[in-house]
Amino acid sequence: MQISKIRLVPFILACIPFFCLAQQNTISPYSAYGIGDLQSQGLALNNSLGGVGVALSPNNTLNPMNPASLSALTMTSFETGVVGTAISLSDKTQTQEYFSSALAYLSLGFPIAKGLGISGGLLPYTFQGYQTSQNFVVEEVGGYSINHSGFGGLNKAYANLGMKVHKNLSVGASVAMIFGSLGQKRDLSFDNTDFLNRRDISTLYIRDYVFDFGAQFKKFINEKKLVLGATLSPQAALKGTEDSFIHTYDVLGSIEYTKDTFNIFSNSSSELTLPTSYILGVAYEKENHWLISGEYDFKEWSQLSLFNSTNTNQRNKSEVRLGGWWIPKAQDVHNYWNTIQYRAGINYSTGFLSISTFEEGAGMTDITDINFSFGLGLPMRRTKTTANIGVQMGRRGKKENNLVKEEYIKFLATFTFNDKWFTKRKIE
Repeated sequence: MQISKIRLVPFILACIPFFCLAQQNTISPYSAYGIGDLQSQGLALNNSLGGVGVALSPNNTLNPMNPASLSALTMTSFETGVVGTAISLSDKTQTQEYFSSALAYLSLGFPIAKGLGISGGLLPYTFQGYQTSQNFVVEEVGGYSINHSGFGGLNKAYANLGMKVHKNLSVGASVAMIFGSLGQKRDLSFDNTDFLNRRDISTLYIRDYVFDFGAQFKKFINEKKLVLGATLSPQAALKGTEDSFIHTYDVLGSIEYTKDTFNIFSNSSSELTLPTSYILGVAYEKENHWLISGEYDFKEWSQLSLFNSTNTNQRNKSEVRLGGWWIPKAQDVHNYWNTIQYRAGINYSTGFLSISTFEEGAGMTDITDINFSFGLGLPMRRTKTTANIGVQMGRRGKKENNLVKEEYIKFLATFTFNDKWFTKRKIE
């Protein structure tokens, strides 16, 4: 008879509010530029392999980095988990540390027919969260401070479709909704209570669609699989609404009293222009034993336009990723350690920021990023579930030229649940 598996649906629906209402997940001063800190668009396997994914085609794990990979999916797969991030910021005089945790992502996919698969899910797209402060003293006014801060972030809800169109060729397409808000706040506060304090808040609300396309070419050579993969993300102009307010207020003790609020403007025609992106990759695999993969990612971040204006600090970004996994003996029933998938990778990015400072002769400084990742895929015996744990350690920026060096460690713990949907089972 026909068996319909829907046990995961209530859990997915219950998790969505917690995902979309995520707390502040960064304090990086570099999130003040563009649309904030860009987040990985892969799942646990991708993140533990240095971020590679465009040439991966697993049959029991989802790979949202290339929709064409869904043509290889043979089982229903659902994956979710949590991520924790520890950040240390340091310049020439001080250090600041921060830790955050959140639901990592939600992803569900299943084969519709042989060589045809579909998936969907929720991923964080960007995080924004920074705060800077400057103090001044003027004889006629006294002491005052100017504080700049940012808040918010964007999420990505996607649906992918992949199909095999030839013995060796698969193609895929993705439609995704980018939604969320990016806010900037500026506070001018005086020590002298005769002056009113002022707060300016500007927020951009985004809710629009983007499209991505992918392809994979597979060739078997001496019982090993060679995969060439490519994806294209065309430039996209996302519609949004921009609101700006000015508040004046007094502070008595620890209590803030709002005096006046002015709505400067509400603009429903604001745009966020996302850049064109190209990724090329290759993977070489011996099934259930080992895999190595590498890819090159180029994004034209100089195209990015926010609040209908570009930023001269933005530049095109190149990223190189290398990763691989190894299983000593997948079918070993005596030694569990031989059945674990051991994962590792490295990632280097030129970054999309080039920042000038006020230090004499400093010029422009590129904000590069390098990280190393390690992970384990732990099969849970007598089930079709895999526990994934991973660690990513990296560094971005540097202290020279009055800039900030950012060191981070990300911890990821997720579960991949596999099952057979839309199949007939015999009951004796």
